[in-house]
Amino acid sequence: MDESEVRKAIISFPSGSAGGPDGVRPRHIRDMMLCQESGADFLSALTDFVKLVIAGHCPTDISPVFFGGRLLALNRKTGGIRPIAICRTLRRLASKCANSFGIKKLSSYFYLHQLGIGTPGGCEAAVHSARRYIQGGPKVHISICLMLN
Repeated sequence: MDESEVRKAIISFPSGSAGGPDGVRPRHIRDMMLCQESGADFLSALTDFVKLVIAGHCPTDISPVFFGGRLLALNRKTGGIRPIAICRTLRRLASKCANSFGIKKLSSYFYLHQLGIGTPGGCEAAVHSARRYIQGGPKVHISICLMLN
């Protein structure tokens, strides 16, 4: 994990992303990173922090707060409740960096076996292919697929 990867993760947050229970938004972190006077030092310290979190060195007293979040219940249009968890931006940043690292290491292994990791648009392509096959394929194939499931 180096500073360029942390920088890339910070910039990858969508514009207007919400902050967690502490109120820190990804935009706040991005603005501090882009500060002319202290941005480089901030990015260096933030990279060290992300490395500590990923290595599992978060103090046990802080872990429930850092890895916890706020749970909101939103009403679904079809009825029922949809729970939404809002966690801290620094935890989200560490997760993005860990996922990026994992994808780089594992994508070549998974490439021939699945489409979800390291294949941009892979899952979407699989869904569209399955839909085209079902809509245009012979009825015999469709019934065999249904029997196998």
